[in-house]
Amino acid sequence: MKRFFTKSFFKKIRFKYKVSILNENTLEETFYIRLSRLNVFLVTCSFLAIAFTINSLLIIKSPLKQFLPGYENTNIRADIIHSTMLVDSLKYKVEKQEEYIDVLRNLLSGDIKSEKVVSIDTLALKEREKVLLGKSKNEEEFCEKFEQEEQYNLSILSTPKTQKADVFFKPVKGVITKKFNFKNSSHGITIATTPNENVTSVLDGTVVFSAFTIEDGYVIVIEHNNEFTSVYKNNSSLLTSTGANVKAGESIALVGRTEKKSESNFLKFELWQKGKALNPEDYIIF
Repeated sequence: MKRFFTKSFFKKIRFKYKVSILNENTLEETFYIRLSRLNVFLVTCSFLAIAFTINSLLIIKSPLKQFLPGYENTNIRADIIHSTMLVDSLKYKVEKQEEYIDVLRNLLSGDIKSEKVVSIDTLALKEREKVLLGKSKNEEEFCEKFEQEEQYNLSILSTPKTQKADVFFKPVKGVITKKFNFKNSSHGITIATTPNENVTSVLDGTVVFSAFTIEDGYVIVIEHNNEFTSVYKNNSSLLTSTGANVKAGESIALVGRTEKKSESNFLKFELWQKGKALNPEDYIIF
């Protein structure tokens, strides 16, 4: 019975049917085709196999494979992050170069815009310095009496010269956001301030370096008495040049901006003496 059913099944699926196309007006047969159920099954399977193969090749050999879940390479994300950081760095350098070119163009054309500089009464500050450092009446009387008593004393061959005290000015108005830490290679402090704030010299001195650098923007280095050296980094523009003599409290530059607009502007300030980095907060009241 089973064998008879199998023969009947194969005979049934191999039985051919005639499919005809007739002319509607004359009822004449214009086209016909003989198909069996087995032929239809094989043709359908072949068509699906070919379509699947073509779609697989298109996905594997084209960028469409990136949209498949789980196919993404783990190194692609790291490459994207690295490329993004590189683009941001290049963008920042290009902006700095454009600012530098604009400054050169204005210098060559003579079109230099005057910046708003906060006036500082240096004479009043000098008078205030004399009052604070000057001798009182009792001290003057004591010194005069001591000199009269010791002017014929041969045991005192020479008197040491008194060293002039230095009064430091604040380099810029603002708040310290990064402290001095020599162990972590932080040779200075970072001061957050408002845009286009004036940067002033902390002491009288001579400008020994004033130029644009890729890492720190416009930088100014000033040498002072007693072998002090002050360094001002991340300026947007310079108000003095190399070789110029500046006074304490005199404006020398404008504070530079940050890479992110949401952050405040800042100045990097360093104070050195005899090649040794000093903590500016030990000498300046911020």
